[in-house]
Parts: sequence; C-alpha cells; structure tokens
Amino acid sequence: MKVAVVIGHSKQSQGATNAVFGASEFEFNERLAHDITFNFSEHNMADEIVVVYRTDYAELPQKINNLNVDLVVSLHANAYNTITSGCETLYYHASNKGKAIAKIFQERLSGLMKTKDRGIKPKHSEDRGGYILRYTKAPCIICEPFFIDNDGDFLLADSLFEKGDLTTTYCVAINEALRYLRTNFGG
Repeated sequence: MKVAVVIGHSKQSQGATNAVFGASEFEFNERLAHDITFNFSEHNMADEIVVVYRTDYAELPQKINNLNVDLVVSLHANAYNTITSGCETLYYHASNKGKAIAKIFQERLSGLMKTKDRGIKPKHSEDRGGYILRYTKAPCIICEPFFIDNDGDFLLADSLFEKGDLTTTYCVAINEALRYLRTNFGG
C-alpha cells in the first residue's frame, strides 16, 4: 500500500505562524513529513510513502491522484487567537473511510498531545480544507494536532517532535489506518 503525506501550505504561502518563536506551519510540517518518511520505512509499515509538496492548491488533488495512493495524510496546524488550544482531525463528510481513519488519528494525536480533544470534524468541499478532502480518490484526512499561534501548544508539539514522539505517533496511526483499510477493503 502507498501513502501520501502532504505538507500543509507551501514555501511561498507558509500558513499559520507563531510570532514569538518565528515558526511557520509549512516549516514545521516539512520537517515532520520527512521524519515520518524516514521512520515509516524503518518500521516497514507500507510499501511506499511519498511526501507531497503543494504548488497549486487547485491542482493538488490531481497531483495526489496521479500517485495512485491508498491513503492521504495532510499535515497542518491550527491558529486562531493565540489562546485557543487543542487537537482536531478533519475528513470529508461523505467518506466513511475518511471518518474511520480520522478517528484513528484523532485518538492517537490527542492522546499524545494531552490538550483539548476537539474531535473529528466533517467538512464539505466548499469548507476550508474541504477541496482536498473531497477530490482525492484515496481516503484523505487533515491533521491539526495543535494551535501553532498558542505558545504552549507550539512548544509542546516541538518538544514531542524533537523527542520523536510526534513522528512515532503519526507512524503508528498510519499503520493502524492501513490495517483498517486492508482488513475492511482488501489491498
């Protein structure tokens, strides 16, 4: 089975930021994506994992579909008002596979972060993030494990990344999601 790990945002449009620590969503998730890829192959959980960079958002689903993947995990971080905290996972509202996979990731990530569990959230194609969720052929989720503009959330996520815990948690969740897909849908 093949997995696409999508780096949220791009070098030109870096997404949410933490002004105090000078960190961007893109920079954090680029490091994380490559770390997942390295550790993923080390644990031999899938045939292949591919890191996908976003160039043009409108073309992103087709770019992913051309890779013929079985699962899409898009890495993001929330931002709101520097106070809000927590972890949530998004999925396409009409995708039962996406919903089941979102539950797996949410349980693992919120269990690691130990911040507010904001739950899984269904999205429609016109919602923010809904376009990629709707138009990828493979089940797709968007992981938002922390609020990057909240200093406490960011420091926690960065510490968990540096210790390897965040990467390991993603690898375990990917493995569980692939097991779910194999068990219930073959592959």
